[in-house]
Amino acid sequence: MDAKDLDSVSREEQKATLSNIILQCMIENRMTLENLDEACEIIREAYRKNATMKG
Repeated sequence: MDAKDLDSVSREEQKATLSNIILQCMIENRMTLENLDEACEIIREAYRKNATMKG
């Protein structure tokens, strides 16, 4: 298995881990997809600001 394949497997594992955590949180807190969309936008903005500060 080459580095590209390993990276792909790692990304799939990370995606599955994050999805499971988000789903569990949403179910426990009776959240909607609208809540998820709003949270994703907050996270995107935080990443943009972080990238700007490092750049």
